[in-house]
Amino acid sequence: MRTNALALVALAPAALGCTGAVASSAEQADAETTASTTAVVIVERTGDDGHGSRAEASARFLRVDARVPADDALRAIGAGLDLPARGTCANIAELAPATGQAAPVVELIDVGAVSLEAAGGETRLVPRQLPDVTDLVSGIVYARAAELALLPADARYIVHVGGGRDLDAFDAVAWAPGDPADVRISGEDVAGLVVANGPVVDLAWTPGGSDDAVYVDVAPGRVRCLLGEAGRDGVERATIPASMLADAGGALVVHRVHRESLPAHGIDSGEIRFDFARSSSYVRR
Repeated sequence: MRTNALALVALAPAALGCTGAVASSAEQADAETTASTTAVVIVERTGDDGHGSRAEASARFLRVDARVPADDALRAIGAGLDLPARGTCANIAELAPATGQAAPVVELIDVGAVSLEAAGGETRLVPRQLPDVTDLVSGIVYARAAELALLPADARYIVHVGGGRDLDAFDAVAWAPGDPADVRISGEDVAGLVVANGPVVDLAWTPGGSDDAVYVDVAPGRVRCLLGEAGRDGVERATIPASMLADAGGALVVHRVHRESLPAHGIDSGEIRFDFARSSSYVRR
């Protein structure tokens, strides 16, 4: 049986009766600065116009200055997910908030063997040493491309972490959502081609979990739209302005995202994220 990581408790000796110089509050703050550990496990599935699908899982365990927000640390390693306001579209490059701060130094720690278990199968992630090109990010990334059957939709997942010098072994459980196959796009034919011949493209779907989000990436142009307007019939609807679409055609990639916390001793902030997508080509007429 795997054991959960034990939190470390720092003990400081009492300073009764001592004399000498007193450090300023700023000096004390610097001295007390500690590192925090953030974890993110991401499972991705994408279906592409009926021509095949792909799936991949990854895991990263980050150690950063405790003053760095977890979202900033994830952006620094390319594992963030920035979404526009509900019912709006925005350029992907403009979604990350400007912090005015330099990129944080991130250590990707070695946590031993990492695997995902779902639907009776197990996928072992492959550790890879990340080159420290910028002196800002270094360490171990876990990732693996896999068959769809090994990373299924609408299934219970168990994340197994073997543990290492910096983190004890643990298991975590999460539920994956269904694929966004139920998201209906106006003008889409049976082959997955969307014919856009009006001012907007309409989308409709039955909402899944209350925490799920449905968004669309429009290519080319790197535009992202976060969808969702609940109707009285229980069906959510949204529209994408046709002006967002390229005259020469492109692709609409519909994502359903589900996030769950990754609770484990020794991890200050963690999530398991499922991002399941399907891609449909479009033409404008």
